[in-house]
Amino acid sequence: MAEYEGVDALMAAITDAELPEGARDDIVFMAEHRSAAADVEVLREQLVVIGDALADSGRSAGPVRASQKPGKSGRSGNYRRAEGPRASGGGRPGGAPKKRSRPSRAMAVGTLAAAAVATLVVGMGWLAATGGSHGMNRNSAASDAKAQDSGGSGLLSAPGYIACSRLIVEGTVTDVVAVPGAEQDRITLDVYHYYKPATGGKKVTFLMDRAVDPRLHRGDEVLIGIQRHASTPDIWTTGEQQIARDRSWIVKALPESRGMRCGTDER
Repeated sequence: MAEYEGVDALMAAITDAELPEGARDDIVFMAEHRSAAADVEVLREQLVVIGDALADSGRSAGPVRASQKPGKSGRSGNYRRAEGPRASGGGRPGGAPKKRSRPSRAMAVGTLAAAAVATLVVGMGWLAATGGSHGMNRNSAASDAKAQDSGGSGLLSAPGYIACSRLIVEGTVTDVVAVPGAEQDRITLDVYHYYKPATGGKKVTFLMDRAVDPRLHRGDEVLIGIQRHASTPDIWTTGEQQIARDRSWIVKALPESRGMRCGTDER
């Protein structure tokens, strides 16, 4: 997870802490902060639902206990009249329904309480995990990089993938044009952040098969990765949260990738 002057984007979202001056100008930090804040909001909504259910359960238990009080005060008169039928009391007229209702309510409340705790624990763990590792696992599996430089192919680490890439950028799709006589589109991207190389022109153009999913459209925000000697991306990520997660593992892997030989995971 990205940091700015010692402030972690995930923890800042969880605690709703004020961001340091200048943090909003850091595109990587703010993208991860927005992604984490959206996840935290979903978790809060789930806890509110569980809390409301617990409150409703507590309110429903009140009238039942109140209705049982007259039975205690008038026990000698009512007990004998209820004794005859012995219909469903299992040997304790009037008492059996009361004994069944209490465990049922206790079990329901206990289940909801356990669900609340589990939601909090699992949710917090998931937020911490998706701070970087989730994005890297998904993309390292998706980016089975073809290491033409070494004549081999195989699943590379995140730094290894970057080492074998000729272009990794983030930007906005400004044009999608069908290529005559081919099942491909020519995509023009207005680049606002370069990862590899470190700098470049304002626009880049590349080809994409029309059969891919998802297809890119004008106005899409996208992060793409193109391997050496390739003309089409093998990574194209859309959606703010997904881009933030992919950006995280790329930023973390960039330093290690510098000077690494493609296809070997060695320097």
